[in-house]
Amino acid sequence: MNIKSRLTLRFLITVSIIWLVASLAIYLSTAQFRKEEFYERLHARATAISRLLIEVDEVDAELLRKIESINVLKLPQEKISVFDYQNSELFSTDTTNFIHFDLEDLDRIRLIKYLEWTQNGHEAIGILFEGTFDRYVTIASAYDVFGWRKLDNLRNILVIVFLLMAFILWIAGRYYASKALQPVKNIVDQVKKIGVTNLNERLDEGTKQDELEQLSITFNEMLTRLQKAFESQRSFISHASHELRTPLTSLLSQIDVALLKQRDQATYESTLISLKEDVKELSALNDKLLILAKGQDLMASERQKVRIDNLLWQVLADMRMTYPDVSFKTNIDKDLDDELLTIIGNESLLKSALNNLLDNACKYCKNKVVISMMRKGTYLLFRLKDDGIGIPEADLPHVCQPFFRAGNVATISGHGIGLS
Repeated sequence: MNIKSRLTLRFLITVSIIWLVASLAIYLSTAQFRKEEFYERLHARATAISRLLIEVDEVDAELLRKIESINVLKLPQEKISVFDYQNSELFSTDTTNFIHFDLEDLDRIRLIKYLEWTQNGHEAIGILFEGTFDRYVTIASAYDVFGWRKLDNLRNILVIVFLLMAFILWIAGRYYASKALQPVKNIVDQVKKIGVTNLNERLDEGTKQDELEQLSITFNEMLTRLQKAFESQRSFISHASHELRTPLTSLLSQIDVALLKQRDQATYESTLISLKEDVKELSALNDKLLILAKGQDLMASERQKVRIDNLLWQVLADMRMTYPDVSFKTNIDKDLDDELLTIIGNESLLKSALNNLLDNACKYCKNKVVISMMRKGTYLLFRLKDDGIGIPEADLPHVCQPFFRAGNVATISGHGIGLS
């Protein structure tokens, strides 16, 4: 079931339950009102009959029976009986003994003075009347034809309205669910149009206020990151291919030249030495490319405590052997403690970073490189300075791009990977 159908179903169930509870409350309150009203009318009839019989001397049972026979105001299927203290029947319109009761019921009515019950679908009451010389019990029963008919009509109306309302709610729920999910559909339609060839496309962010528009903003930010990753990947592959082609071309050309004719041993040795240098350069380039490709994965794993000063001494030892003519000077603050010099990181990547920075400085300096480590607040500041040619200001924003090299280093060998 899709979201639209689920939303519609939940909306229908929620509103239907509320409507059902309201309808049930209306029906039950109406039923209670009918019952109370009918018992009041029955009580009034029983009271009127009892008073005529007991308090009016001119009215006896026979006369009262004749009066009741022509009374158009009596209740439907009305049965009234009056008993004296000896449980003798003084008056009754119940000629068929429709109302079932026994002597215990009469005694109970005398005790509690008023009693209500239902018998054969008819409401009945028992009332105690206290006269001057006697205590009388009147039992009255009737059937609320009109009340039950109204209640049945109300029930039918509520059922019909409920079913009609459920149908209307289903249609309305589908409509509003469609409207509510329209922004989602728009996002889906826009996303389907975005592929590798048009990663520059972006979703409509609207007013940037509601949650779905915030989702579009987040998705656009993700697309921006993906676009940069794809562009970086394409650039990486393109430049890597170019950089690899140069030493490979050199290797092939030297081999082809060597194979053109028979040469002496010294020439072959010179060619092999040149090929070895090209292979070493190719191997170094390959190692750098692997580090560059796996750098992100390595940064997320193999993290441990590393003493940055010890790492620096190791790199300096290698640099002194590689560049014996370069003068190295170190300035390390005395207030640097073990806690500040110990960092959490990947040791091989940190060593590679320090090695690349120092190698870059040594490669382009005249003869001096200054290395400084100092405290800056809660941070350890590492500063590297050389007396070389520097980087043109226009090239500074691009120094960390793979394979980028400044315009003033064309005569110096390199690949433009170190800072990356």
